Amino acid sequence: MWLSNPQSRILCRVRAIVLLLACQTWTVASAACAPKPLSTKIRNVTLSNRLQSRGIALAVGTPEQEFAFLPQWPLNNTLIYGTNGFCMPPAPNTQNGCTVWRGGQYDQLASDTRKRPTIGAYPDDNAPYPSMNFISDTLKLTTNVSLDDFPMGIARSDWGQEGYHPMMAVGLGSNSTLLNTLKAAGKIASRSWSMFYGLTGADANAQLDGSFILGGYDRAKVKGGGYTERLSTNPNCRSQILVTITDISLNFPNGTDASLFPKGLSSSIPACLVPDYPALMKMPRKPCFDNFERLTNVTLSKRSWGVAYSSMLYCKGDEPYRGDLTFTLQSGLSIRIPNDQLVVPELTIDCDTGALHRNSSAQNLVILPPQDDNENDISQLGRQFLSSAYVMANLDAGEFTIWESNPTSNEDLVAIDTNGTEVSDFCAATTPDPASGETSPDSASSEGSVEQKDGSKSMTPVIIAGIAVSGFVFLAGVGAALFCLLRHWKRRRRRERAAAVDSSPSPPPEYSKKPDNTRHEKQEREMAPSKVNSRVMGPSRGKPSNAGTCELGVEKWETTKYYIRS
Repeated sequence: MWLSNPQSRILCRVRAIVLLLACQTWTVASAACAPKPLSTKIRNVTLSNRLQSRGIALAVGTPEQEFAFLPQWPLNNTLIYGTNGFCMPPAPNTQNGCTVWRGGQYDQLASDTRKRPTIGAYPDDNAPYPSMNFISDTLKLTTNVSLDDFPMGIARSDWGQEGYHPMMAVGLGSNSTLLNTLKAAGKIASRSWSMFYGLTGADANAQLDGSFILGGYDRAKVKGGGYTERLSTNPNCRSQILVTITDISLNFPNGTDASLFPKGLSSSIPACLVPDYPALMKMPRKPCFDNFERLTNVTLSKRSWGVAYSSMLYCKGDEPYRGDLTFTLQSGLSIRIPNDQLVVPELTIDCDTGALHRNSSAQNLVILPPQDDNENDISQLGRQFLSSAYVMANLDAGEFTIWESNPTSNEDLVAIDTNGTEVSDFCAATTPDPASGETSPDSASSEGSVEQKDGSKSMTPVIIAGIAVSGFVFLAGVGAALFCLLRHWKRRRRRERAAAVDSSPSPPPEYSKKPDNTRHEKQEREMAPSKVNSRVMGPSRGKPSNAGTCELGVEKWETTKYYIRS
């Protein structure tokens, strides 16, 4: 039987296993890519009335109607406002003012792609959200990625959120329609999102567009190591991003610091990060805000009803605080809010024109101490916190990460998979977009292919390296098979020669007359090796062996054939 020697069998099996593992390693390595995250800006969006509102810039319908969105929780659907924005006090009572307050007004009759959504295309959103009239239309996320027939809900009434959550909203709840659709279409690696709100200070030096990323995060906008924690199940934290603050300190211009926490006491504050909340922080009045007033020698009682809704205003004659504010989290991460994001001119919507108006004579401290009836509410961290911090949440992995932000217009996208693992190699998009029917170059990887000036695509070093590795694996398999055959052939030849020597007859005695050789010839024919067996088992004329296959008697060890798709 071929390869009957146990050592040869073991050696051949080991080489087959090594070859199989090598092929599998290459297959896994070649598949370690992910869709490129989708990046949108948080900026001043020009609306249909030519006025501006700050938010995530997305477009709906055909022709496109651009709106300013903000994320919301536990909302699952995408909430938009129609031509009736249902603006109630304290919202502006004019058409233009209402449009800016809502982040736009969707005109469904002006869209050629508006349809009725299919049954079961969207989940239910219960209270506190308003009743909605659902339509489906094209939602444009980036220059090259759109979702056709995407279900959205048009609010049928105001829902009592005043200026806390007044705008069009992207639902990022646990059953988010947007995240589910993008993940199912292969547009993102995981149901993850990340956000840097940007800078909203008084002048150009203190202003910067923010970013909102789906399927990963922007590595250029973070500093140092991140703080990762499990998403919370606390029902009082709708975003599920619950942190523990162990200190809040004032950083005075003269270099001294002072804590807002009580002296000599070990205490902490649980706080829910809500990225669309209109203030830096909903801060407990006792003891934190009371200590702020005492340490800065001011008493604040007037509130703003503008964009930083219900936060505090300095009155005429008050000396605004000139220092920074630092939050220390339980993880040890420190987030320092510079003064130009902490104390800003009050931003309101002009009642007559609807335009955003900065009032330099009214200085706005973007901290919101709760009023008496809400004193026991959980603390919240809002938009301005994300001027100095960067947050990412992964619904699939059930975790979130917070970094110190690096305010910059540079971008370095990193995909995050469902396990929370970073993936920097992006898969090339070579098939039509299942969500929009278009190929999406925006999600293609610069690692996968390079488009030349003539429009053709050449292989990058990643693909070339992959081909080289696969060629090496193939040659290694051929070499292993040939080694097995050669080793067996040599051992078999040695056994045949030894058997021939041991069984050959003694020389016949010499006689005076010619002996009768008939009997000896018959014996020699019977003792000679079988020619039939030589043809069947011999390595030179036997059944050829497939490369990478070792036949062990009636057993076969076959390596899997892998194909590299370029």
